[in-house]
Amino acid sequence: MSDFVELNMDELEQVIGGRTATVNTGTPDNAAIRNAPGNGAIIASLKNGTLVNTVGTPVYDVGTDRNWIQIKFKQKGKVRTGWIAASIVGLKRK
Repeated sequence: MSDFVELNMDELEQVIGGRTATVNTGTPDNAAIRNAPGNGAIIASLKNGTLVNTVGTPVYDVGTDRNWIQIKFKQKGKVRTGWIAASIVGLKRK
């Protein structure tokens, strides 16, 4: 019997460069999830306390003067990918 467990692609992507983080806007408002860093189109919104998985490292956007991080999150049973302001998941704003 092997001590290793084979990961599926979703699990593997969560391990490479990522970590589990909690959405915290600091207000009652939901967090906007965008299709690109900065002023990309809003594709979803997540409530405070939602767990997400970060992917890779933050990207700085000059237009918004913020760091953004790509995330994976579950919505209606499906794993989706989008961008969130890094400070909302506990990373440096800039």
